[in-house]
Amino acid sequence: MHAMDEDTIISELEQPWQRDQLVEVRTGKGKPVFGLPLQSAIFKSVRYGSVTVDKLGCRGDEHVYEFHGGPDKALLQYCSRHYDVWGKELPGSEHMFRVGGFGENLVARKANERNTCIGDIVRIGRDVVAQVSLPRQPCYKLNHRFQEKNMSRFTQEKFRTGWFYRILQEGSIHAGDDIELMKRPYPEWTVARVQHYLYIEKENYEMMKVLANMAELGGEIRDIFKNRLNKIFENQEARLLGDESMALNMWADYRLAEKRKETPTVEVFVFEAVQPIESPENALPGTHVRVKLGGRLIRAYSVVGGNQNRFTLGVALDRDTTRGGSLYLHETISEGDTISISKFASTFPLASEADHHTLIAGGIGITGLLASARELQQRNLPYHLHYVVRFPDEVAFTPYLQTLSNVTIYSKKLSKPFDVSKALQLANSNTHIYCCSGERLMNAVRETADELGLPKENVHFESFQANSTGDPFTAELAETKKEVDVGSGESLLDALRSAGFDIPSTCEAGNCGTCRVGVRSGRVEHRGTGLLDNEKDTAMLSCVSRGVGRVVLDL
Repeated sequence: MHAMDEDTIISELEQPWQRDQLVEVRTGKGKPVFGLPLQSAIFKSVRYGSVTVDKLGCRGDEHVYEFHGGPDKALLQYCSRHYDVWGKELPGSEHMFRVGGFGENLVARKANERNTCIGDIVRIGRDVVAQVSLPRQPCYKLNHRFQEKNMSRFTQEKFRTGWFYRILQEGSIHAGDDIELMKRPYPEWTVARVQHYLYIEKENYEMMKVLANMAELGGEIRDIFKNRLNKIFENQEARLLGDESMALNMWADYRLAEKRKETPTVEVFVFEAVQPIESPENALPGTHVRVKLGGRLIRAYSVVGGNQNRFTLGVALDRDTTRGGSLYLHETISEGDTISISKFASTFPLASEADHHTLIAGGIGITGLLASARELQQRNLPYHLHYVVRFPDEVAFTPYLQTLSNVTIYSKKLSKPFDVSKALQLANSNTHIYCCSGERLMNAVRETADELGLPKENVHFESFQANSTGDPFTAELAETKKEVDVGSGESLLDALRSAGFDIPSTCEAGNCGTCRVGVRSGRVEHRGTGLLDNEKDTAMLSCVSRGVGRVVLDL
């Protein structure tokens, strides 16, 4: 953003306000998030109708840690105009900058950190009276929320943190209420100006004395200024970044070292880490990575081989889909280009208890099984890899295949069609079957395994195609008790959007996790790779996952 543009935006934000409108009220429950060893209530849902507000905030809103709540932090407000600005400044995370993203309780448009002051007394609706008490101090969880390693720092440096209220008069509020400024005891002390001395001019002792004695300023911030007057300075880095276990290491920059044609439709991409690590993790069976492509595109691809410092992907060009990932890789990215790629994740591992492994790959699905076949061969474990292609020239990764002893390649054009029954006829109760392919071959494997009476838990599938169809189900929205029926041919995401919900999404293939919705109860058929295992009890991917019968959503 050019300096002139930013100056214009700041000027607009400094325009005074006397009356604003409450656009949304949001509350949330504590739940595991981001794969971290903690819980958070940062994912808040819109509340419809009247919401009771007491001294500790909105009824039904949780604070996982005591210091995240309390009378001085009863309600968090955030200016909705900030989201568009963030999207322009950080285009790689643009799809995540949606109202509610900062975990706010109150959404409004006019009031912001540059025209709202500490001590301001406002009336919300008919009977709730609140007082501005504290600027929000952003923490490392914002880095994970927006997948930007410096998001918490950017937020405080640009004074776009939001602010807290204490409640002077309890009552109830709902979307559409007026927010009226009733009294302003400190017109010179905007939230942003307090943050200037909190984060930037940290040794201005004259101003610290003023702020340390401002009774309306919440005790948490006054104590910081009091400590600084005694030459005791807080560790802001711990709050902004967390300890080593909390650090954002989901994404790293990789340079495309090699790009070559493998078959008429498949290209090989070899990526090297821009900043190599000392002890890189090898690609295990079933390893995949997520790749940021052209800003909003995020796609998941199986790792053919290598380690975290240098690894290989194989991608088939599919011009028939509108999702655009393969097209971007084939036609836009060139050797030497740098893109962001996630850390390794193994979502299709080998079963350690099996006494035989049957691997079935269809087309580009071979990329999801090559590492498994190599692992089994190196460990001298019994296996057979069945590789199904339409045409002989579609056989990919021949050098890898030549190192394997138990591979059979099938093609109708070679008069050698694949017979699923024959491939599975010797399977027993301790044979594990792995199929990575399109829907037709996966369905054939599933049906044949059922006919042979093989245990369902021994048959594993991974699809490189998005599949959101299945049995119809009903989604109940917990806050309004409204029911949304999801047909067999539509996704939950589409059904919710038709019902008027603005659910953000990016890949719509189950890979990025953007479209997650909270689940309060009910069984879910999880699909895709966008959720970690410890998140599946409380969330689902609305683009591909499906409820079983009836689910209750945190909406």
